[in-house]
Amino acid sequence: MKTGALIVAGGWGLRMHCSLPKQFMSLAGKEIFVRSVEIFHGSAYVDFIVLVIQKDWLGQARKILEERGIDSVSVVSGGETRQESVYNGLLFCDTIKPEIVMIHDAARPFFSNKQIPEILRLVTPGTGVVVTEKATDTVYLVQDGVVVDVPNRSNLRRAETPQTFTFHGILQAHRRAVADGIQSSTDDAQLFIGFSGSVVTVDSIVPNPKITTPLDFKMAELIINRKSDFTGRN
Repeated sequence: MKTGALIVAGGWGLRMHCSLPKQFMSLAGKEIFVRSVEIFHGSAYVDFIVLVIQKDWLGQARKILEERGIDSVSVVSGGETRQESVYNGLLFCDTIKPEIVMIHDAARPFFSNKQIPEILRLVTPGTGVVVTEKATDTVYLVQDGVVVDVPNRSNLRRAETPQTFTFHGILQAHRRAVADGIQSSTDDAQLFIGFSGSVVTVDSIVPNPKITTPLDFKMAELIINRKSDFTGRN
């Protein structure tokens, strides 16, 4: 079963207020996107990796990976939106023809590769798998500033990545979205479900935060500097 990891690092990270795209920021001495690449590069269950980067930073990304001894990663150009970046990556993957693809945000550098076998066992044609986190706060459904519902939080999950699908299934879902004029979806599972797929969830076995703001970055540094093995990497 050929499995690919598609790592999405095409955004600018404007909320980080940094001159660099956030994925190039050094987190405890190593670029954020490199930390995410290493999660999958270190797994015996992943056959190839595709990194999606803004076109102006393709050369820099390749140079950094080469300097760090990671020369087997394909680096391709992203798009204007996350959806377009993922689609570009999927089209490149189509030249390799994997059976399974794991789509991961480069801004989540703490996912544990020890969870990859569990995820792959659950993926079937028509069924994808999304890593999630249980909701610990009460969540309001609001319309025009007014609370209209308070969902049972035991039924709520925070979506994370990787999100894993059969390659043919998620490629077809993205193609259908493009044909239907959908251009700015931020979640691949949403597109997959819209294409008549189903999705099961698995809760992450480690903290798996997304680095979006300067506070997130500080918290990520604290995680690393505690010297505890939060990543659970092999």
